[in-house]
Amino acid sequence: MNRIKTIGATLALLLATTAFAGSALAADKVVIGFSQAASNSAHRNTMTERNKAYAAENFKDTTLIVTNAEGKSAKQITDIESLEVQGIQALMISPQDSAAVTPIIKDALKQGIKVVTLERSIEGVPVTLHIGPHNKPIGALAGQYVVKALGGKGNVVEIKGDPAVAPAVERSEGFHEAIAGSEIKIIAEQHADWDEEKALKFMEDTLQRFGPGEIQAVYAHNDNMAFGALKAIKAAGRDKEGILIIGIDGENRAIRAVAKGDFAATFTYSTVAPEGVIAAHALVTGDTAALDKLGKMTKHPDGTMEIEIPSNMVTKDNATQFFCKGFGDDPECK
Repeated sequence: MNRIKTIGATLALLLATTAFAGSALAADKVVIGFSQAASNSAHRNTMTERNKAYAAENFKDTTLIVTNAEGKSAKQITDIESLEVQGIQALMISPQDSAAVTPIIKDALKQGIKVVTLERSIEGVPVTLHIGPHNKPIGALAGQYVVKALGGKGNVVEIKGDPAVAPAVERSEGFHEAIAGSEIKIIAEQHADWDEEKALKFMEDTLQRFGPGEIQAVYAHNDNMAFGALKAIKAAGRDKEGILIIGIDGENRAIRAVAKGDFAATFTYSTVAPEGVIAAHALVTGDTAALDKLGKMTKHPDGTMEIEIPSNMVTKDNATQFFCKGFGDDPECK
């Protein structure tokens, strides 16, 4: 009987030791959550896929759990709650609606989760790190370009992104500040939420309101909406009027459109991939050297950090330098 008890105790100890070893191994694993806002554009899809691919190839110690809010703030909140339950150590997020996710982001931070916002900041929340391009300077450069190209006088149609996120607000603010004091006027504007079809419909209506010679430029907050405007202009037979079309993001097809003369300009805008997952991994593992390589680092007094990824203006003069260096589909980049 004593021998049986001894064997049982030994077996129990072995099982407990094995369980402990398994827990320790799990604890050594880096677990990162990525809450993506939507999948309705090449920019967003590239952000997701490039971060996933980089993590799979380079971070063998890491589990990356990706969710897609499908453009719904309520879903993004439940997505993040689910990620928290799964024991993430870092959260990468591109918010669908910055205000809506504020409470859940504060909750994640209280739990000790490192929070990295990707190109869309969350105002009033001191996240661990924000990484991406600066939108207001891009809007200002677009405004300066239009002022110069039109000789300081003309009518502009502005097609805006989603008003619930910082890029749309800042791209508009920068543009308006740049044209202030000139005779450039915004004669029509509407939020098309980054969507090509919505921009197409708005531009069709705008072309009916303003006849030939009454529109000199279209400023779209992303390339997707710029293509919607271009389609409307061509369908209306008004592509010979010399209307300048300016987009933002630097999609491969947009860069090609600039080279062809369909667009006047676009601006490269990082998909923060693979920079996003590199930053999240570095924060969990304490690899500060990896962070320093990602862009211009700013450390704030409250301990938060920001990394700026530079943007470039693409015009017909330099478009060939950017061929196939953007993202998204382009038959000539296969």
